[in-house]
Amino acid sequence: MEKATFSVSYFLRLNKLYRNGEAPLLVRITYNGQRTEFTSNHRVKPEFWDQKSNKALGKTAYAKKVNGFLDHIYLSLCDSIKDLEERGMEVTAENIKNNHLGFIEFKQVTLLSLYSEHNQKMEALIGKGYSFSTLQKHLTTVEHLKDFLKMNYNSDDILVDKINNQFLLDFEFYLKSNKSISSNTTIKYLKNLGKVIRSALNAGYIKRNPFTGIKYHTEEVERTFLDRSELQLLIDKKIPNKRLEQIRDVFLFCCFTGLAFADVQALTADSLYVPNENEIWIKKRRQKTKKWFHLPLLPQAKNILDRYSNHKIREKGLLLPVPTNQKMNAYLKEIADLCGIKKNLTTHCARHTFAATVTLANGVSMESVSKMLGHSSLLMTKQYAKILDETIGREMQQLKDKLH
Repeated sequence: MEKATFSVSYFLRLNKLYRNGEAPLLVRITYNGQRTEFTSNHRVKPEFWDQKSNKALGKTAYAKKVNGFLDHIYLSLCDSIKDLEERGMEVTAENIKNNHLGFIEFKQVTLLSLYSEHNQKMEALIGKGYSFSTLQKHLTTVEHLKDFLKMNYNSDDILVDKINNQFLLDFEFYLKSNKSISSNTTIKYLKNLGKVIRSALNAGYIKRNPFTGIKYHTEEVERTFLDRSELQLLIDKKIPNKRLEQIRDVFLFCCFTGLAFADVQALTADSLYVPNENEIWIKKRRQKTKKWFHLPLLPQAKNILDRYSNHKIREKGLLLPVPTNQKMNAYLKEIADLCGIKKNLTTHCARHTFAATVTLANGVSMESVSKMLGHSSLLMTKQYAKILDETIGREMQQLKDKLH
């Protein structure tokens, strides 16, 4: 890319002298060969002007004052170029002039109006690249921003170009202190906001990204999963309540398949295929990442599906009676109390149990587990492997046998 050429020259309009003998100062801009002119609001006495050197001659106070005007105009025009570039506008001689003179009006946009526009577009693309859960996270971010603006600024909104580094730091502190939100979840909300800020930057509504210079570090989270004895306890437990029994079965199905809540809730007969007489596989895309995963059903999972073969949920094309995620997790707390399990049972816990206890602890390769979970990276699967003392013990025993 060729470097742009830019020059500024000055002329006196000697044919339009003022009564005191001063002449208007004409400014000529040349950018990449294009030329435009405008009359400045400065006047110069012709006897002090040297056209060849493009400045006032001498070292008098008057000459210094005139040349100071010229320097100011030049720097202002340079700022005009930089401003156009930062806003993503085309840099031309005419635009440089108009921006310098204040003839270009840049649209002022508020943060929440821009965020609302972002969410409306995302809503229109649900199922076409976005999921409803992703939209829900952005809607929650907006609600936190509304509360923050009301408390810290006593306002319902704020101009997006007023958002700076301090605004982001204050918002982070607000989420952690006033909302008691964990550090990792706070970072997710800030990243959601960052996406909208980048759109403002690309549209030219702001000149600089206020996130520049801010670095966020997520904290390592201990992943809850059931060990062998806890999993067996859950399987063997007789639950008289029909509602809780169904929740337990859905949870166990996730323990033996690794399906996330959204995936088991949307599981249909179309997701199953039979490669041979004795095998049933699940083949579908993950709701969250849209990554394909292939999974042969273990006998425990197949038995649960068979148990609900005549359930009314099958009339809707679904395979298992799965409530909302909120109800599911609430019922799981009741089940944990019935079983005497002290761990917090959630649908995430079931997925972690499949990765850690059902597969990796039984020697299934990390690559296979990653594929079955629909992970986008093997690094995600490695998070489960490092928490298995059982795996370490087994591998060290194998080493002992070899050394012996």
